Amino acid sequence: MGLTLFTFLAAILTAVTVFGVKARGSSARAFRVAAFASVAYAILLSAGYLLAADYRGAALILVRCAGAGVVVSYLAFLRLAVGYPYAKRIVALDIALAAIAAAAAWAIVFTDAYIVDLKRFGLEYIRFEGDYHAAIAIAVASIGILSAVTMVVRAVSIRSRVYRQHLAVMAAGLAVSVAWGYAFAVLGPSTRLVAVYPLSAANCLFAALAASYAFSSTRVFQAHTAAKGLAAWAVVLLGFGLPLGFAVAVAFLFRAASPATSIAFAALAFIVFGRWAESFARGRIGAEHDQSSREDLEAAIAHLDLSAGRESVLSALSSIMEGAFGCSWFSALSEDDSGGLRRVYPDDDQLVSTPGSPTLEALAAVDRHVILKTDVVADESLADLKAALLAFFDVLGSEAIVLAKEGRRVVGVFAFGPKRSGADYDALDYAAFDAVHGKLFVVAYYARHVSRESLLDTVEKEIGLADQVVRSVQERIDPIDHPGVSVAFKCQSPRGLGGDLFDSVRISEHRWFFVVGDVSGKGLNASMSMVILKSMIRTLLREEKDFVKLVSRTNAFIKERLPRGTFFSGVFGFLALDKGSIYFINCGIPAMFFRSPSLDSVIETQGEGKMLGFVKNIEPYLKTRKLALPPGSRLLISTDGIVEAESVRGERYGKERLVRILGENKASSAAETVEAVVRSASAFAGGRLDDDITVVAIDYQGAPKENKR
Repeated sequence: MGLTLFTFLAAILTAVTVFGVKARGSSARAFRVAAFASVAYAILLSAGYLLAADYRGAALILVRCAGAGVVVSYLAFLRLAVGYPYAKRIVALDIALAAIAAAAAWAIVFTDAYIVDLKRFGLEYIRFEGDYHAAIAIAVASIGILSAVTMVVRAVSIRSRVYRQHLAVMAAGLAVSVAWGYAFAVLGPSTRLVAVYPLSAANCLFAALAASYAFSSTRVFQAHTAAKGLAAWAVVLLGFGLPLGFAVAVAFLFRAASPATSIAFAALAFIVFGRWAESFARGRIGAEHDQSSREDLEAAIAHLDLSAGRESVLSALSSIMEGAFGCSWFSALSEDDSGGLRRVYPDDDQLVSTPGSPTLEALAAVDRHVILKTDVVADESLADLKAALLAFFDVLGSEAIVLAKEGRRVVGVFAFGPKRSGADYDALDYAAFDAVHGKLFVVAYYARHVSRESLLDTVEKEIGLADQVVRSVQERIDPIDHPGVSVAFKCQSPRGLGGDLFDSVRISEHRWFFVVGDVSGKGLNASMSMVILKSMIRTLLREEKDFVKLVSRTNAFIKERLPRGTFFSGVFGFLALDKGSIYFINCGIPAMFFRSPSLDSVIETQGEGKMLGFVKNIEPYLKTRKLALPPGSRLLISTDGIVEAESVRGERYGKERLVRILGENKASSAAETVEAVVRSASAFAGGRLDDDITVVAIDYQGAPKENKR
């Protein structure tokens, strides 16, 4: 009985897998018909086996219907073999296959040609076969084999490697399915395999999973990667699946509980142990061990000496990438002053894409940072952009690209030539590209804004050209220019490079988004993280309309993409000047003070907040707060560089001094107040601030007159 339950679970897994495939077209429809017919076969055959002991008539009908399901399934696989990967309709073939399926189903279900009767006594299963049972079984198996052979022939003749691999995988899965089904279902009842007859219908798993892989995968796999995956699933099956099935069988045989209780227990155990087994296999044998090599690659890129000049930096990056990915060549493209893409390494200064071209529009529209050529060929989500993207790949001669984007604007492109081994870029390569794209964005920004070697003379040697990149990014904001408000800010670092951040983005005529905060770390690494984070926040702002989810996705990006241990303490806010309000989420900003003219006092407003980057899902801890701004009010925000500034005696500047400066400058402008705070903290620290600082002052004078009507 445990084996029958295993077959039911295999059918459920197959159905779930089919529902997860999003492909469309005639080939996808053929796959769904084949898969659901296989699921029906598994359920009907298993149910017929269970009922054969007490309800022979019902069991006979179920087993006959199961046979019809096999015919429909293999004919649908034949249609898939002929049409994949194209979505073209072949009406004549569809009609012919449907007619054959209908005729075969009628002969199997409504006549005695296939099975006459069946009985079961315990584990002893007896099937009374019709006169044409053997012929029907051989014919059905032949259709399955013909489908597999057709897939192999088409795999040899098709040009695309990814489709070639898809067809080969489907052929292998279908061949195993036919062999399994014939051995257990056709020959089983008359041989010693009768004891495991219920396993015969589990063959639906092999063909359906192989086909679902073909419809879901857009990248080729290498032999060693496939071996690791098979080993992982072997651990699941041998180490956990078989013992679980044995335990369930024992429970049924000895009637340790009612059948319903045993089934419920088995289903629960399958879910719990299945998740545990998969986690165990992937952790010990799967792809997780590649994480360390990706971290080494990130570190190598992060330690590039940006003071060496653009040509040297890109040459060093080329060596790193060629060594890591085995590519035959590496190329870098950068946005030029007109908005087009120009090759900057190797330094031939070739214009590759003009502003407004279909290629540039396609690159801007794609919703990912890494694109493999096989993705463009096989991924249906890129179908509308396929022609333009393939043209771009052909112009470059590349097999993979990494995009450096700021919103929809393409700042730079890194192109990778074919692998020296002749293999395609696979899923592991994609994961590695995706892991380092943040670091590559900084290099792209560097190549875009530091385009002349003569600029080296204007930058201090110990800081290098990285300072220019950081300053360019930091100064690129949408100024809050509105008749009802005055905003001033100051960001500075004692080392020239730092992780403090202020940015504002215009949302509408009277509304701005802003973020103030501090990325952990010092010097170049903190600056690189700040550059990446600022760009990503702007990108998310264009995609995400929910304030809490915006901050939550920013937290996920910090946790998953920035160097391990990076965190962000700050505040995200929306300034609604037409309503005289600020909506904000505190993410660990140390100082946020509000002064109202009606109270003539300074109060601390930020409340409690959680810093970003510590937990994977921070959304349950986020809370949006609203602060009303009466005319004449002022808001002052500061990072910890001011509050934690220390005197020569080790005393901290603290919030009390910040409040006093705010009170003393109530008649001063926002800019004068910011300067007063910085001067006071600097004087307190003996003329030198050792940490990055950001101070922002917002003075609200009231909504414009036209909004008060």
